[in-house]
Amino acid sequence: MKFLVCFLILCGCARAQLLSNLALGRERGVEVRQWTYRSHGMAVKGLLFVPPVAVGSKKPVVIFSHDGISGISKEHRLSSLRLANAGFVVFAPSYRGEDGSDGMVEVAKGEVDDVLEAIKLMDQVPQADSSRVALAGASHGALISFLAAARNHDVKAVVAAYGVMDIYRWWDYLNRVGKVGGDAVTRRTYGDGPEARPQSFAIRNAVSVAPQIQCPVLILQGKKDDIVPWEQAGYMQAALQRAGKLCQVELYPDCLHGFLVYAPYLRDVTSAERAQTEKSWRTMLDFLHKHL
Repeated sequence: MKFLVCFLILCGCARAQLLSNLALGRERGVEVRQWTYRSHGMAVKGLLFVPPVAVGSKKPVVIFSHDGISGISKEHRLSSLRLANAGFVVFAPSYRGEDGSDGMVEVAKGEVDDVLEAIKLMDQVPQADSSRVALAGASHGALISFLAAARNHDVKAVVAAYGVMDIYRWWDYLNRVGKVGGDAVTRRTYGDGPEARPQSFAIRNAVSVAPQIQCPVLILQGKKDDIVPWEQAGYMQAALQRAGKLCQVELYPDCLHGFLVYAPYLRDVTSAERAQTEKSWRTMLDFLHKHL
């Protein structure tokens, strides 16, 4: 028995460990729970959103990975509730180093492991159909979702909103427009660039894992995005097409970075961006219902 347990752990087949399951009540008709679970020796947190489910039935699952490195925002929580009310069990992970999770922010490195471990937990949710799981993410979460889908071929669909797909071209863009950050996380992650930190860039380059993606992909991108330029969507589309994969790209001419999650809830949003954001939500929901 001891040999079998060790073998399963070495193979990555061990059952995921849920450490705590705290009920937070209902919001907008959705049951909300805070989970703490084990990810590679660390206790990390996340929010589970369970919509009403008829007795004897189950809902498909969306792992919805947030943007940035500061945890789950109010807007991401509201967007998760919206996804749940559209008919999905939703899990929003707080990656390592965020929202009281162990560890430190690694930027699309250990966070990928946190998402992969969260997928394993879905069979512990009675209302969830753990055989139908999609990954969706915004910005940082989009990159995490791609890298995770490349490693878990049971994922049925990926939705990526304004994520960095070709990290080398993105770094060149940041240098060209003078937007390379000087904060501690950026310096720790990227240093002085690809020549100084070749491995750091290689493991975060989403286009390089395009051949490993085994499911349909939807990319949502604003053309007024000055953080992740809209050409990034085209780089991934081309990489997926070369690999013979299914990819749908939707460009929104008046949308800024962050539109999917934030535009529905902010006041200083143009009517055009708001309308295009609602269109992006319809497109995303149609895509998820089709493939889950």
